Amino acid sequence: MTEDNKSPFATNLLNSAPTQKKMEFAVKQLEKVQKSQQSTAKKVEKQQAVEAQISKTGQPFWWMLLMFICSLVYLFPEAVFNAALTDVAGGRNSSMEDLRLVEIFGRSISGIGVTLLLADLLLKGKRVAKVSRALGYFALIAVLVWPTVFFGQKWLVDHFIIDASTPEERQQAYLSQLLRSALIENSITFEGIEYDPNKEHSAIEKTFLSVFGGLVYADDKLVDDLKDKKRLIMEKFVRDRAMSRFDEHYGHYDNFRQTLRNKYTEYASGSNQYNQALASVQTRSDSYWLDTQNQIKQGWEQYQKGTKAYEARVESRAQKMAPKLYDYFERRNKCSEKKSGSSKDRCFERLQKGYDKEIAKYSISYIPPNDWLIREEISTSENVGNSIISGIMSLGLFTAMQAADAITGGDAGFKDHRMVYTNDVNHYKRVLMVKMAPDFAKESGGYPLGINSIHEFRVHELTSIKVNKKLKQKGLTLSPSWSITDRNSFDIAVAKKVRQQADAEWRSKMKAKGSDMPPNLSWQTFQQQGVIQQRIKREMKELYVNPTLADWNNREFKQHIIEPNIKRKTTEYLNVLEAQQAEFADGGSFESTGKSALRSTIIPPISMAISLALVLLTVLKLPMKAVELVQAKRASSAPRVKPNRLIKPVISTVLLASIFVVPLSMGGNQYTMPGSSLHYFFDQMEKNDSATVSYTLKWLLVTLPMVQPVGSSIDQRLFITEGFNAISDPINRFDLAVMPTHDSTKTVTSSPKSSALLPLTINSNIARAKVSVMNIKPKYQAGMMLPAGSYDIKISAPGQEPIRQWVYLKADETSFEINF
Repeated sequence: MTEDNKSPFATNLLNSAPTQKKMEFAVKQLEKVQKSQQSTAKKVEKQQAVEAQISKTGQPFWWMLLMFICSLVYLFPEAVFNAALTDVAGGRNSSMEDLRLVEIFGRSISGIGVTLLLADLLLKGKRVAKVSRALGYFALIAVLVWPTVFFGQKWLVDHFIIDASTPEERQQAYLSQLLRSALIENSITFEGIEYDPNKEHSAIEKTFLSVFGGLVYADDKLVDDLKDKKRLIMEKFVRDRAMSRFDEHYGHYDNFRQTLRNKYTEYASGSNQYNQALASVQTRSDSYWLDTQNQIKQGWEQYQKGTKAYEARVESRAQKMAPKLYDYFERRNKCSEKKSGSSKDRCFERLQKGYDKEIAKYSISYIPPNDWLIREEISTSENVGNSIISGIMSLGLFTAMQAADAITGGDAGFKDHRMVYTNDVNHYKRVLMVKMAPDFAKESGGYPLGINSIHEFRVHELTSIKVNKKLKQKGLTLSPSWSITDRNSFDIAVAKKVRQQADAEWRSKMKAKGSDMPPNLSWQTFQQQGVIQQRIKREMKELYVNPTLADWNNREFKQHIIEPNIKRKTTEYLNVLEAQQAEFADGGSFESTGKSALRSTIIPPISMAISLALVLLTVLKLPMKAVELVQAKRASSAPRVKPNRLIKPVISTVLLASIFVVPLSMGGNQYTMPGSSLHYFFDQMEKNDSATVSYTLKWLLVTLPMVQPVGSSIDQRLFITEGFNAISDPINRFDLAVMPTHDSTKTVTSSPKSSALLPLTINSNIARAKVSVMNIKPKYQAGMMLPAGSYDIKISAPGQEPIRQWVYLKADETSFEINF
């Protein structure tokens, strides 16, 4: 056996026995099996540890840690919501739209809070034994709970509070809101209540203003006492509010009127250009007239060139035709002299065919042979001489025949002319000039041959027709019978065209600006134009008075704008306050107004109290959660000890006392201190309504000012409300799609209720902007009548990003400005 030739025995042995490679592969497989067994053992051990921990604490450590982190994170937006609600409810210039936005924020956060609470309570034992199973249950709870809480809150409030309210409650809520606004404007004062509206509102004052409306609303006696003073209160309130912002309103008006003056300067400049265009009539007429004369001159030059070319062609043909025609007449004379009878006829026929064939060569109209002959006049002396000679030669016979012819009425052989032919080329040229004149007329555009001067060409009828046609192409309209000698009609046509052009250009410029104003308006007339008044109305908004002029000083502004608005606003408030309670009932004129006032009065204190309680409860529970985490971590290695059943009740009692009892026992502020005038409201509430509500409001006045600044500080650093506002639009649309605003879906079915409809007007800084109302079916039209409520407005314009904004239509706010 050599290296090259292995024996069969050795080869089979190597193939059947384990080699080194096979041994290494077997070792690797064994290690994999061992690792898999170890991993399985660890998973089993870990699962047993988790089950042991669940049996001791009810939940695994990782789940308790997750719930602790979620509760800690939830605390931040809840505290921010509490602060934001206080800012809006206790703010000086907050609107219903601001309140709705905060309401959506709060409902969203509440849904998250309840989801975490139920997940912490329900997910125990086997439900959280595995991560995938725990997260699946958690997602299921979130999907079910968050929408239920989000929409349930709204349904509960609308169904059990707002819609269930009586007309008296709605009217009383409206009065309480007006009194709150009057207090803010310092139009009324309550003895013992120290409130300075000119200072920046602190957390205490914001809280006070948030609950003040509810306190007044609950005091029926105060409302009855104020019935006789409503007019004085409203007049002073409206006047104080208007005058407190007088400088702001006049400053805005002053800035805008300067803008409007600039617009008038631009308008006047356009009018000046328009006038300059009209003043250029004579210059334009002279220019058109010069163009016309140049056109005539060019036509005359073309006519002359055509005449010369025509004469050259005629002379060339005459040169060719003259000898042939002369030969033709010579032959014809010979036929006449030498032949007779049929021979003569055949000779003439043969010559005529040759003539016709020759004439056809020159592409001219047929000319009879005799037209080439020359007429020669025969004098009387020549006739007499010829007769004498003929008589002598005929021995008197010719004379006798003349006499006989004269007796029978003939000419007695006397001829006045004779036709002769010639070989003169100029003669044939003159004949051709006349015979080919129609061809010349075609070539010259209708002009005849023989016009010898530019004056004859200018006054020719055809020249006027041609000039008129050219002028018509330029926009000048003249009578079909117009003559080039009529300069006056020409000037009138030019003046008409210049005015048409100026008017068209003016209309185009005005259309581009969304206007149809005529030119040359004075400043006073310009201001009173409809489009300008609409522009002023968009700027002045609810202060607008028709007409509003842009040249008033501050005294005139007060007289023409502020005073009428004070009267109008006072009348509006009094119309609501003095209305019959039936008008606040469902379907009444002031149903939505009363419901909105009731919502603004009752809902903020309730939401603030619940939110504050949740914040404090979460803050106090977090340390306990942390302790539970530490205990749960230790419990995994320590033997199980049966917990004391009294610990949790005691802790719960301590927490509730810390939240609801301790703050009031520690003291209060100027609004809750014993002896404060505000105690009058609390006493009235305890007597007439509910001691629990009185205590809650008092607790809110004491506790909230301690917590509200914390939420504001968090929001200033984390921008939570700003982030929510960025995503609030789809949430708002989802909310209205599922549960439309209750007072925006009411349908007016009878004429007494028709006054509940309000005109919706949307204005924008782009004249051609398209407006759409996304949450209703009818197409938007300016001033369309709709029930009060929230509407999703979309503004779009060419070259601009569409804008979406919610507006709240109500009796005192029907026009809205949405600018790009």
